[in-house]
Amino acid sequence: MRPLEPILMAVSTGAAARTPDRVSVQRALAREALRECAQRCGAPADGWEKDENDVPQPRAGYHWSISHKRRWVAAVVAERPVGIDIEQIVPRNEAMFEALAGEDEWTTLGERSWHAFFRLWTAKEATLKANGKGIEDFSKCRLVEVPDQETVRLIHNHREWMVQHFFHDEHVAAVTCVSSDVRWRVLDGRATLRARRLALRGSGSLIGRLHGHVADVRSEGRSRT
Repeated sequence: MRPLEPILMAVSTGAAARTPDRVSVQRALAREALRECAQRCGAPADGWEKDENDVPQPRAGYHWSISHKRRWVAAVVAERPVGIDIEQIVPRNEAMFEALAGEDEWTTLGERSWHAFFRLWTAKEATLKANGKGIEDFSKCRLVEVPDQETVRLIHNHREWMVQHFFHDEHVAAVTCVSSDVRWRVLDGRATLRARRLALRGSGSLIGRLHGHVADVRSEGRSRT
């Protein structure tokens, strides 16, 4: 079985700023990460569509999922239904603990912390995405086992799902998988010309900003090497 190779891609400092076009830039970068995933596993590079309910549709026998936040985006392509999610680990409203899971699930997880919260949140999000569902189904997706610090098992609609986590730069990413052979890839500075064209094509002001974001990311990537 081919190993799963989800990708995390950095959003440049400029693109991560709270500007009107930042979400469009993040979506474009998530699509670029998706293209990278597709190329690595031999899937078509383009043509990944969603239905009227915003659910990703399979293409040429491959399934896909993306997620984007202010500083990082994530993508995955697989030969089976798959879901991915990424979140920054930051404190939120304490009431969210009760909304996310029952007492038995927190006992299974072993702690109530924001680290644990976002581990469970991303696991449920990834599982629901693999099933074409949204967060309204959180209560139907339940944690049943925590084999180790990177893996959890959940039940949704009477089916068991394994999810693997990856912690990076104050974020946690989660992807559904069928084995422990998951090879996470972290790519810095991959905001290419293609990503620029994907973000609000035809908007001169946005394209100009994206040129700057690309330069920012490339600079950041060089500074970390």
